[in-house]
Amino acid sequence: MISVLMLLSLFVNFAISGAPVSLAQGKGGEVVAKPTPAPKKSTPKKSTAKTSRTSGLRSGNASTDEIAFWTSIKDSTDPEDFNAYLKQYPKGKFVTLAKNRLKTLEGTNSSPKPSTTNPSPTNPNPTNSNSSNMPRMRTNQAGIEFMLIPPGSFMMGSTNGSDEKPVHQVTIKYSFYMGRFEVTQAQWQSVMGNNPSSFKGDLAEPYIKLPVEHVSWDDAQEFIRKLNEMNDAYRYRLPSEAEWEYACRAGTTGDYAGTLNDMAWYAENSENRTHPVGQKQPNAWGLFDMHGNVWEWCEDWYHETYSGAPTDGSAWLSGGEHKYRVLRGGSWNYYARSAIRVYFPPDWRNDAYGFRVVAVVRTP
Repeated sequence: MISVLMLLSLFVNFAISGAPVSLAQGKGGEVVAKPTPAPKKSTPKKSTAKTSRTSGLRSGNASTDEIAFWTSIKDSTDPEDFNAYLKQYPKGKFVTLAKNRLKTLEGTNSSPKPSTTNPSPTNPNPTNSNSSNMPRMRTNQAGIEFMLIPPGSFMMGSTNGSDEKPVHQVTIKYSFYMGRFEVTQAQWQSVMGNNPSSFKGDLAEPYIKLPVEHVSWDDAQEFIRKLNEMNDAYRYRLPSEAEWEYACRAGTTGDYAGTLNDMAWYAENSENRTHPVGQKQPNAWGLFDMHGNVWEWCEDWYHETYSGAPTDGSAWLSGGEHKYRVLRGGSWNYYARSAIRVYFPPDWRNDAYGFRVVAVVRTP
């Protein structure tokens, strides 16, 4: 039998240490007391949730979007790019660098410069190549919003598909406006007076913001012809393949301009339908749905490789069989790499085919 003295000693130790006590049997059958081990403190698991842009700013770490934005503008000569960065990321990681760069550029740009460049074979769109006096975003009479795309160089194509080779450098010496969103059904309806789309939406997601689809290259040209009849200061057209990929990449070099699920409606997440434009994250130049949602018609005739392709950003309209036009960007029922391309006859329609519009300054 355990003695009263032993029990008293145990309870005194418990009162001092706070550790729970249990009784056990020793090797000779005697009852011995041993402390029950205190439970180990669990180490909290790190959250697997993706860091949002705002939480990245609070923690002092640059978010993926911020880094992509900075990478795309850090060598820019346009002060508006750095003003846009400071406005979007007032507490960002690169604020000091942006302010210093802005001071330098504003000092450099204080001297007068010509507002336009002369038309030349290497500059098919004689818009303002400096672009510092052009608004970063504009909206036309049809309600189409445009983002200013600055001049620059990039490596076009990839090694993934035979018709994406050879990878080659393209230098675009002019600025141009690219549609911020794919042309919507509401915009098509206002210009054309009809709606050819297969996906008309529902009460939760009305057709008004869904991308127009089931339109051919020829249909897109008719829409653009009507835009040009507005006779504003801009000429509207489809983007060239080079312009499209340059705008899609927005300074990136990989397969995607960011995290695909965050940027695109595509085969893995679309639930077999289109979605209203602008719901996913934009790329670093403020363009939405460049990956996925609907394929987008380009101006070019399709060629099986890039051998002999223009390197100045212009559409490839010479050579080849002139049977098919190019579509870029992937769709709700496909994948969406920056360099992926498909081709179909210009009169072909499908519920995954849409487009977006480019605007360039009219010349006399």
